[in-house]
Amino acid sequence: MKKLISVSLFFFLLFTVKSFSQTAGEKKGWSKEDRLEFITSCIGTAKSGMSEDSARHYCLCMLDRVQAKYSTAEEAGKLTAEELASPAWKKIIQDCLTGQWNSTERSEFITSCIDAAKAGIGEERAKAYCECMLYKVEKRYPKAADAARLTGEELAKPEWKKALQDCLQ
Repeated sequence: MKKLISVSLFFFLLFTVKSFSQTAGEKKGWSKEDRLEFITSCIGTAKSGMSEDSARHYCLCMLDRVQAKYSTAEEAGKLTAEELASPAWKKIIQDCLTGQWNSTERSEFITSCIDAAKAGIGEERAKAYCECMLYKVEKRYPKAADAARLTGEELAKPEWKKALQDCLQ
C-alpha cells in the first residue's frame, strides 16, 4: 500500500510541476501564485490517498524541496519522470510522506491557532496562515510534545519572524 501511494505521488508530483509551470514562465522565482497553485493542486490529488492534513503536510514539504532545487517554477516544470525516479527524489518523496504528528495533534494546533489569529487577520486568512505555520512548527519540532517549547521569546528570533512573515503572505 505504501509503495502504491509513493508511486501515485511520484506521478502526481511530475504532473503538478509540469502543469502549473507552463503559465509561470514569465515570472522570476516562485511567486505567491506559483506556490498557491502547487499546493492547491497537490493537496487536491494527494488527499485521494491520504487524509487532508497528511496531504497538506506532504505538499508543503514537497513545495519546500522543489523550491530548494529549482529557483523558478519554470525550471521545476522541466523535471522529468526519470529524475523523479532517482534514489535522491524517492528519498525526498518518502521523507515528505512521513509526518510525525498525528491528525489529532495537527487539528488541535490548527484550531487553537485559528482561534488566536482570526481576530487580527480574519478567519480565511487565519486558516491559511495556521496551515503554513503548522508545517513550519512540525518541521522544527517533529514531536508535537516538543512544540510546547515554542515560546514568545523563541518566536521573536529572526528565523521565526521570517517564518511568520512567509506564512502571512
